[in-house]
Amino acid sequence: MVFTKWSEIQPSSKRNLRPDLGIREWGKLSKQEKDSILLHFLNDGWFGTDGDTFSAVSEFAEDHKARFFCNHLLAHGGPHYFETNSYKSLKQCCPQNAQQDLHYIFLTEHQDVVYELISYYAENLSPQEYKRFVVEFNDIFDQFGLNVLINTNGFILRQDPQIVKDIYEPTLKLLADKRWEPVGRELDDAFNNYLKNTPQDFSSSITHAVAGVQAFLQILINNETGEGDIAGLLKEALKNNLIPNDKFSEKIFKDLVSILMAERQAKGDPHPKEEYANEKTARLLLNLVMVFIQHCLQE
Repeated sequence: MVFTKWSEIQPSSKRNLRPDLGIREWGKLSKQEKDSILLHFLNDGWFGTDGDTFSAVSEFAEDHKARFFCNHLLAHGGPHYFETNSYKSLKQCCPQNAQQDLHYIFLTEHQDVVYELISYYAENLSPQEYKRFVVEFNDIFDQFGLNVLINTNGFILRQDPQIVKDIYEPTLKLLADKRWEPVGRELDDAFNNYLKNTPQDFSSSITHAVAGVQAFLQILINNETGEGDIAGLLKEALKNNLIPNDKFSEKIFKDLVSILMAERQAKGDPHPKEEYANEKTARLLLNLVMVFIQHCLQE
């Protein structure tokens, strides 16, 4: 039976069913919202008392000893195993303590800590599990209006869904090739600084985004990073047909590079700033960089 939902005949009701929360930082969530998000993950089978949770939390604790993020696991010791016929199996006590630490971090810590721990957790999933995690993570974070989504490579900034689908996802997929690893590092730093949501970090985000373009052009022309400024590299890439060089593309590329350089000069880190960048400027620069790289790499 097909039944027409109330929201389909009364679109205004959607505001009451699912308010437009905008794009929010983790720290803007209420305790009730964080509790609800955690329960959604638990009910979907994530962050349980299992090996994935134990591995993520124990690795996170090992890499951040100077901060007391994982006191339950630290006090518990271990890991503890059953041993039978040369086969070792993790005792349940260890994942239980790891889960307590994960829950505590999830509900009380800063966004940077929460997202970093989620990174460790995702990294421990099998490829098949990770695909399912991506779908369910993005659904939960989208419905709560949070500021990140994830794809096959890691966190991406939450944008209009069409921008994510048409620009970010295909571009990051192209950049997953080992050849572009230095570009990916700069863009990762750009995304991470953007998410810290301070004027200083927005400026750092711009700096890394422009450095990503420079690294991209250096590798495109020289097969390695290290030599060449953006203007000279762009000219050489156009001359040697390494990027689209029709009149329209050439004009767009040159205008885009002028914008990138002007914003880095005015608001980036390498030079005395006229002013700090804001969120809109940083996001616009990131979008422009992704469009530039996608247009260069597309068939």
